[in-house]
Amino acid sequence: MRALALMLLAGCAIDAPALAPANPASISAPTGRLAGAPATLRPGVVAYPGLPAITNTAPPIHHHHGQ
Repeated sequence: MRALALMLLAGCAIDAPALAPANPASISAPTGRLAGAPATLRPGVVAYPGLPAITNTAPPIHHHHGQ
């Protein structure tokens, strides 16, 4: 009975299928696959002329009177 159980368990132990080289988890994937965001997602690459301009001025100081 134990031998039958051992054979059934050993029959389920198969190798996992190989990953394609395009898969980032593959050992044969090209170097630099974790290099960061593509150029279209990096800051300063794409311009949005329809948006309001960013101001670098400090907001006005609000004074609380009576304290």
